[in-house]
Amino acid sequence: MRCSALAEQLEEPMIGSVDHRVRWLLVEDRSAWGHSAVADVLGPDLAAAIKARRMRALLIRRREGDPASDAVRRAILVDTDLGVMAVRSVTDVVELTGLLDAPLADFGAPLTDPIFLVCTNGKRDACCALRGRALVGALGADHAERVWECTHLGGHRFAGNLVCLPHGLIYGRVDAADGPRLADAYLAGHLDPLLLRGRSAWPAPAQLAEVALRTRLRLHGLADLTLVAAEVGESDAVVTLATRAGETHRFELRAEAASPARAISCRTDKVEQPIHWMVVSSG
Repeated sequence: MRCSALAEQLEEPMIGSVDHRVRWLLVEDRSAWGHSAVADVLGPDLAAAIKARRMRALLIRRREGDPASDAVRRAILVDTDLGVMAVRSVTDVVELTGLLDAPLADFGAPLTDPIFLVCTNGKRDACCALRGRALVGALGADHAERVWECTHLGGHRFAGNLVCLPHGLIYGRVDAADGPRLADAYLAGHLDPLLLRGRSAWPAPAQLAEVALRTRLRLHGLADLTLVAAEVGESDAVVTLATRAGETHRFELRAEAASPARAISCRTDKVEQPIHWMVVSSG
């Protein structure tokens, strides 16, 4: 059984499954992506520098093609906390090494049009290719200029995965029918808590608290909630969120291992117990 089908059968919750990564680096690449595509293209030194900064690095493309077309390629730097992006062209990815810590204004030209990413890296996990390519096709009808295929995001068992930038919202289990609806909502300044895995600018417990509060208060606007504070320990967390009206809501959460143990990737028989956060109390 594919890992995405197994996760659905076990009714594994998706919320809180997004890695906390505020800054993203997207690099255009049309080659055939392998299992370790980012390191293969960027090289071990640049990949290590990005990892040390806890950035999210992805390769992106409109479609697979001749790698020679990447003699000049676009690179996009995203700050998902501020909700801003900048773009520049490079002839060698090594040029990006000295720009990883740069303010976006120094990185390149402002990129104001939102973009959507869909993981299609089948060499990393078959579910991403099977479900991701169908999602790319569905989004292309109305959003072709905004949609990019991307490499591994994490959470292939939640494929199809849809990323909305610059805010770093990630949706999971998105099919061809849901994709265009979610994209339209994002462009209108709204989100859907039901399929939301989380937002990368916030730590995992805050992602869960956000959906809990949105569901309680029936909030759908992107800017309806702000993160005031998040104290995250190994197994416990306290999160405070604020509404537009200035009301604060405090959540206490606990991390628990999911049961039973299951394969979280199609590429391995190794079983794991994913960690999920649960709300213990709120006010």
